[in-house]
Amino acid sequence: MKSLRLGIAGLGAASRQILSVIHKAEGVELAAGADIRPEALDEFTGKYGGAVFDDVEALCRSDAVDAVWIATPNVFHAEHTVTAAEHGKHVITEKPMAVTLEEADRMVSAAACNGVKLLQGHSKVYDPPVRRMREIISSGRLGRVIHIQTMNYNNWLQRPRIASEVDTGQGGGLVYRQGPHQTDIVRCLGGGLVKSVRAVTGRWDPNFDTEGNFAAMLEFEDGTVASMSFNGYGYFDVTELTWDIGEGGYLVERKAKGERLAGPIAAQEKYQIAARHAASADRMHQPFFGLTIVSCERGAIRQSPDGLYVYTQDGREEVACGPRYGRAAELIELRAGLVEERPVFPDGTWGKASLEVCLAMLQSSKERREIRLEHQVPCPF
Repeated sequence: MKSLRLGIAGLGAASRQILSVIHKAEGVELAAGADIRPEALDEFTGKYGGAVFDDVEALCRSDAVDAVWIATPNVFHAEHTVTAAEHGKHVITEKPMAVTLEEADRMVSAAACNGVKLLQGHSKVYDPPVRRMREIISSGRLGRVIHIQTMNYNNWLQRPRIASEVDTGQGGGLVYRQGPHQTDIVRCLGGGLVKSVRAVTGRWDPNFDTEGNFAAMLEFEDGTVASMSFNGYGYFDVTELTWDIGEGGYLVERKAKGERLAGPIAAQEKYQIAARHAASADRMHQPFFGLTIVSCERGAIRQSPDGLYVYTQDGREEVACGPRYGRAAELIELRAGLVEERPVFPDGTWGKASLEVCLAMLQSSKERREIRLEHQVPCPF
């Protein structure tokens, strides 16, 4: 297959994580970028030399692009995905896939009707520890899964946020922006088919009118139960329980606490901060998204700094994980799906199912009741 020529729609903070690792994806070349900000286009041209567009549709029309990575704000994911698909481009979209299930349906339908692949990006399903846990579960060695516990504490709501990132109506807040990560983890480990959700969300920071914490219980069709909890107020960090290793596999640096944020910041200030703190492509360990423990009939599993710990009646065994590619994993999967002429994973239906869980969490908390789900799909491996 010829090189997969990639266009990036949206050159903000999310795109910096992608641009720094494209070189890890063999057979993928950066072809173009699109943004409404002239300064972002100038920076892209200076660093990468590709074509630039001030409109996403123009990017999607370009004959120089085979696939588009949608890294625009959440409320535009559906519109831009449909536009790309209608122009015959394969699509990777950031999480959450969309803001509503109706938007997700439009995205899945557009990809199917136009014969292009739709890949859910920025999913923890790509992380080698999650994949390896699933492989051990699927092997049957430990029996069936009984309970999955995943928890995270960090300073998500104390990081610089623009208004849309903390507006639940625009797909902002902790449930929309971090819930998909935990949901993908437990759905993958539990087999995918969540039957119902009961959750409570909280808005306990007076400076941000959005969700800053949640606790949820998910029951799967086979009776497996998963509990997910997240606290993003910044007083405690879960890396104190994970060998100081954080998301992406890097060692966190303990900093003195400063003044708490008084609210969202201007978009231009956010872009400047993102430029100063672009993520490094080099990591030291396997990535940790909080602490996840899987309990099975005949044992348990959790992460070690560089692999997994498997606990059985014979004691603790450390198991190695595969290589990590960071945000390049999506590109590797998309190109492999095209070369091998097979479905990609996680695809649009998986992304929609995870979105359904997150929406059910919000609904359950508001209505104080359990929510039954209707759009779940199984994990294929």
